[in-house]
Amino acid sequence: MNRNFMIAAGLAALASLCWAGNWVLGRAIRADVPPFGLTFWRWTLAAAILLPVVAPRLRSDWAVVRAHLPPVAAMALLSAAMFQSMTYIGLHSTEAVNALLVSATMPVFIVIIAWIVLRERLTLRQAVGIGISFCGVAFIIARGEPARLLDLHLNVGDAWILAALVVWGLYSVLLKFKPAGLSAVGLTFFIAVMGAAFILPFHLWELARGQTVPLTAAGIGAVAYTGIFASVVALLSYNAAVARIGPSRAVFFLHLMPVFGAGLAVLFLGERLETFHLIGFPVALGGVLFATASPAAAGRT
Repeated sequence: MNRNFMIAAGLAALASLCWAGNWVLGRAIRADVPPFGLTFWRWTLAAAILLPVVAPRLRSDWAVVRAHLPPVAAMALLSAAMFQSMTYIGLHSTEAVNALLVSATMPVFIVIIAWIVLRERLTLRQAVGIGISFCGVAFIIARGEPARLLDLHLNVGDAWILAALVVWGLYSVLLKFKPAGLSAVGLTFFIAVMGAAFILPFHLWELARGQTVPLTAAGIGAVAYTGIFASVVALLSYNAAVARIGPSRAVFFLHLMPVFGAGLAVLFLGERLETFHLIGFPVALGGVLFATASPAAAGRT
């Protein structure tokens, strides 16, 4: 494994950790914080955090964005507005275990979309890696009892999650067309600004119905976590990983989201670290590394 791959792997894994926390949080506060309000304020906060960083080259980055407005606006619409709000909506009506299992199929969607748009073929090694990683994830979610998976029932929330994964697949592939000359921080800043603008009408609709983000510890904490970690840290990390190794390889590391989600449940929800965690995590991680670190795949990026 070369240095470039190791850096990209670390960045993609960090993004997965931040987003796993976002999913756990989204399920935990579903009854208190409306989905569009949380989405709007997280990106507003993210833009405010990034503004001092991007300010020195804001004019030059804006010139690049203005010259390539359709793809950048599409990235913001898909990632910041649609994917995030659809995920929160889905978490309102599906159990966390279902959402985590469904999210483990994300690499499949991105590989398919990358094949259609970029003509990137799925190798046998990648297919095997997906299968191995998925088995590790499923083992954790089933708590070491595969028969438990037969008791899962898909509902409307799962449909929202599946649709959100397709949206994220489109965004990941679209990142391949990031305008040259646009800094990573600049891209994230404009995604945050445009994403907040796209979601604002829906937030206003929620407000008209009396649904507001409460000024409580839960509400403020949710916006703070999602704005800082699930938005700024995660998006910068993921975008940088895609830039280094491409969407069809970086996405495999999102298989770690359910694994990290189980770990976060242990830390913050009082669940215990069980034997199935210790078995499933190495299997899931091994599948990811097997699929992404192949010499053939490295030679294509």
